[in-house]
Amino acid sequence: MKKLIILFLFIFLTLTPGYAEIVNGIACKVGDSIITINEFETAYESEKVRAGFFGEGVPDKSSVMDLLIDNLLVKMETEKKGIVVTEEELNEIIDNIRKQNKFSIEEFQRELKRENITLNELKENYKNDILKMRLISQMVSQRINNISNEEIKRFYEDPANKKLFTIPAIVGISQIYIPVPSDLSYKEAKDIKTHTMEIYEQASGGADFQELLMMYSRAPNKEESGGTLGSFTREQLLSTMKPQDVDLIFSLQKGDVATPIMIRDGYYIFKIDDRKEEKLLSFEEAYENIKSYLLKEEGEEIFEEWLFKRRQIITVHYMIPME
Repeated sequence: MKKLIILFLFIFLTLTPGYAEIVNGIACKVGDSIITINEFETAYESEKVRAGFFGEGVPDKSSVMDLLIDNLLVKMETEKKGIVVTEEELNEIIDNIRKQNKFSIEEFQRELKRENITLNELKENYKNDILKMRLISQMVSQRINNISNEEIKRFYEDPANKKLFTIPAIVGISQIYIPVPSDLSYKEAKDIKTHTMEIYEQASGGADFQELLMMYSRAPNKEESGGTLGSFTREQLLSTMKPQDVDLIFSLQKGDVATPIMIRDGYYIFKIDDRKEEKLLSFEEAYENIKSYLLKEEGEEIFEEWLFKRRQIITVHYMIPME
């Protein structure tokens, strides 16, 4: 079952408190604004769901309230500065989420209900995160032309940063999939393994891989995809394969065929369609990415400093226990 929670991990707990509407009483007063008990309880329940998903303990109520206060301060500042997120932008984001997860509109609505979140709440979550990013962008905009070439050069030459501008090795692969049902007898399982090895010997011996996969592969979409799976880094393959199997794949060259690999419910015979070696970007190639990275890092620092100062000067009254 798909879990919508993975779609917005980076913006969990961003339900925005209201300014004047009181729902089931007041949980916290922040300057002239309020966080209602309903808003706090909704956010706290959302955090409990997230914590359970990751196997974490029960969340601290004061931490949840702090996040709501931070969100409220961001909303107040963006309204003052005229920073907005349009309904059209939010609709496009939600539609992209639905399509990426291959949900129909009805399936998407059912999944939202299963995750105990409304469409409007999901939109509000994304709106808050975008507002924060745009506020940070405005805070650092004047620094864009003040990051020197020397600063970027020092960052590039620091060995600790090498991985940030190294493109990992990538292999493009096609597959022949032979399913292995779980209820087979020993002899039946042995026969399937023998059959798979015979196909592998043909493929590695020079037989046309496309003809073999069209003849033997049981992958459901082989006609549309031609058996092509796409291109993958080592890290991506490790999410579904054992390390020794990934090592095998990356030891091969373009055109090679890997010995059959058992993954969950069947054997896979992989052919290396393409291979690109790891590449360290030159200073010129990495220049703009490093500049953006430095701006992002500085933006987070500026934002945290701004948030700290705002928390120092604004009056906060907790109206419910935080224990």
